[in-house]
Amino acid sequence: MKKRYFNFLIQSILTILLFVSLFGINTILAQQNRPSDTTRVIVKKKKEPKPPAVYTPISFRVGLDMWSMLNNARNSNILRFNGNAEITLNNIWFVVLEGGYGDALSFKENPNAFQYQNTGSFGTIGIQYNVLHRLLDREALVIGAKYGIANFSHQLNYNIDDRYWDLEAVENDRTRFFRNIKEDNMSFSWAEINTGLKVNLARTGFLSHIYMSYLFKIRMRMSQPTDVIAKPTTIAGFGQNDKPVNLGFSYFLSYEF
Repeated sequence: MKKRYFNFLIQSILTILLFVSLFGINTILAQQNRPSDTTRVIVKKKKEPKPPAVYTPISFRVGLDMWSMLNNARNSNILRFNGNAEITLNNIWFVVLEGGYGDALSFKENPNAFQYQNTGSFGTIGIQYNVLHRLLDREALVIGAKYGIANFSHQLNYNIDDRYWDLEAVENDRTRFFRNIKEDNMSFSWAEINTGLKVNLARTGFLSHIYMSYLFKIRMRMSQPTDVIAKPTTIAGFGQNDKPVNLGFSYFLSYEF
């Protein structure tokens, strides 16, 4: 009797445990299939279009080319003054204007003496891009392009030897004729590619307004006078005109307003 009662008790307990196990499994499966209240729903936002870039003028600078002044001191036959002005746009773009005056004299002594003088003014306009604008907030490494035009006049004085009656030795004095050629109001144009550095001298005080600019230039002749008696050899702003391409250098000290 006791044995039968014990077996019945064991079977009842096992039945209850089996029922509880099945009920628990069904409950877990139901919870897994039901969306949780804490589940994050990821909604992809539409990409908003980027606002157009606004380049704000943040400074205005004016400067003088110290390199041309150094050349004036070294060569008394050359007189050049170059100045520039530039507008800075977010330290990314620079709108640059440059202008100046040039007076160059060249000559040769006997036996084939001549004297050539070219006097004129020039102006250039261009734009420069700061390739390091993401790294530097005040300094700049720029590449740029400019267009330049010059207006000038020149004068050539030279002597011609009369050898028609020169039947004697070459040491004899010859008759010489003086010639003078003067041409005014001529124009000349060129294109320029340049690169260089713009460095701020200090972060505070007066020197924080001073910038040094080193600029290397490649200038390419675009047009020159054709209906002339004498070919212009030196052009203000362009330099020597013996080749269609020449190199130049400028060192500007600028003040920022």
